[in-house]
Amino acid sequence: MKNTRRIAGALAAAVLCACTPFPAYADFYQEPANIKGVLINSEDEVELAAQLGVSQVITNFPMSWAFDSSRMNAYESYLNAMKRAGISVTVIVLNDWAASSYSPLLLPVSQPAEANYYAFNTLSEEGLDATRKAASLVTGRFKDLVSNWVIGNEVNDGQAWNYIGAMDIDSYCSNYATAFRTWYDAVKGVNSLARVYIPFDFRWNAGQVEGFKFGVMDMLPRLNNLLRDTDYGIARHAYPEEFDDPVFADDRYALEQANTPIINLKNLHILTDYMSQGDMLSPAGVPRHLILSEQGFTSLSPARGGQCEELQAQCIVQAYEAAAANPLVEAFMLNRLRDEQILIDQNYAFGLLDVEGNRKLSWDAYENLGK
Repeated sequence: MKNTRRIAGALAAAVLCACTPFPAYADFYQEPANIKGVLINSEDEVELAAQLGVSQVITNFPMSWAFDSSRMNAYESYLNAMKRAGISVTVIVLNDWAASSYSPLLLPVSQPAEANYYAFNTLSEEGLDATRKAASLVTGRFKDLVSNWVIGNEVNDGQAWNYIGAMDIDSYCSNYATAFRTWYDAVKGVNSLARVYIPFDFRWNAGQVEGFKFGVMDMLPRLNNLLRDTDYGIARHAYPEEFDDPVFADDRYALEQANTPIINLKNLHILTDYMSQGDMLSPAGVPRHLILSEQGFTSLSPARGGQCEELQAQCIVQAYEAAAANPLVEAFMLNRLRDEQILIDQNYAFGLLDVEGNRKLSWDAYENLGK
């Protein structure tokens, strides 16, 4: 399936190149050579990503940057550096509170909440118009530099990552679907080849807990009913069930059953089996695009005796091989290239480089994969 998509895209590109000159801008998709990818944060890291041999990169775009010309110029330079390196780019658009200083109606609330990011405002016509204008601004600027767009982060967690206020699951899904369609239309309006994704964490049959957090098993059929006519894809986060333990093979809640609490690299086929059902297929009648857009395997684990670089490397290889063995997986993105102290303080040493930029054992292990 994945090879068929790749061949079709290559043939289409070849026909376009052979028959017509490129216009000022053309529909753009950078087909990656393999599924290997990583999160990077700046143009300075592009050369390192190229040395690592990744064919895909994922990167964050806080919406407040859209209203800052210097930020936009720097981000465009960053995206161009990846294009020159032949690296396919996936951008995560994140509605940060700082965006409210420029476009107050872009946020669904007038006061900050205990949340990292916010939903796009679909609660009023004015909010929807602000969302539409912001989406058009960003997608128009980067239309021939970005292959994949992820709309928000872990949207099944409406408390921390997609805050819109307390509401039932049907209302919540309806509002996210409206925001997603607004971005989808903006993306496809300037680049019909780009792909647009709904992001979820690893909770599958989690129910509603701790406020308005939902299991993907409950959200996905509702969103599919609302967005079935679009070519939406799934951006999945497939972490081990304990972030401070890199070993996922013995995870207790990643079960071999359709209603498993968690889906990660141990039991990924549960998700792809579900997405292969007839009513979940894309408008073209094929399984929808699936990327594993964020997973990390720590090299600092109290459960494994503290420093465990060798174990981190082993788990990354096992996870990559599990992803590569599933024909529906189109990307495997590690979080992240370099450790950050704020994450190390929580024993989340996910990087392939330490905070000083020194290579861990996992660098060599990952560099050798996918060749």
